[in-house]
Amino acid sequence: MFSQTTDYAIRAAIEIATREGGKPVLAAELAGSLDIPHRYLSKILLQLAKAGVLDSTRGRHGGFTLARPADQIKLRDVVAPFEDLRKCEQCIIGQPICNDEVACPLHEFWKDVRERYLRELDTRTLGDLATHQVKRLRGMEVKVLTQLPHVPGRATLKLPPKSERPPS
Repeated sequence: MFSQTTDYAIRAAIEIATREGGKPVLAAELAGSLDIPHRYLSKILLQLAKAGVLDSTRGRHGGFTLARPADQIKLRDVVAPFEDLRKCEQCIIGQPICNDEVACPLHEFWKDVRERYLRELDTRTLGDLATHQVKRLRGMEVKVLTQLPHVPGRATLKLPPKSERPPS
C-alpha cells in the first residue's frame, strides 16, 4: 500500500529509533544496513528532517537522529511527506461523485478500510514500530541460535546475512 519511498522512510526511521544512545547515524551507514541506495535514502532522510521527524547534524559527529522521542512520532508523521493522504478521500474506483448518499459499489468497503488505515497512521507511533522490530530481531536471534549446532565456547551470535533474513 505504501510507495517504495515511504517504505524506505519507515524502515530508516525504525532503524534510527532502535539505535541505542541516540547517537547520530550516517545516511551511508543506514543505507548499508538496510540495503537501500545511499543517494535515494539521503534524500528521504532530508525530507524527514524537513518534516520535523528527524534532526540532521552536519560535521564530523553528524548524522540523523529523531527530532523527538519515538513514542511522540506518529506513523502519519513519517508517511505524510511521501504519500498524498487526501487520495484516501477519493472514490476507490474513480467516480467523480461518491458519498454516503450517492455511493459506488465499493463505497462501504473503502470507507471502512480508509477509516482504519487513517486511524492506524494517527495512533501507531514510531516507538510502537521500533519495539516490535526489536522483539522481532530478538526472536530471529533465538531461532537462529536454536538451529545452529552446539559449538563449545561460542559466546556471540550474529544475525544471518541480509539475503537470508525475512523481509522487514
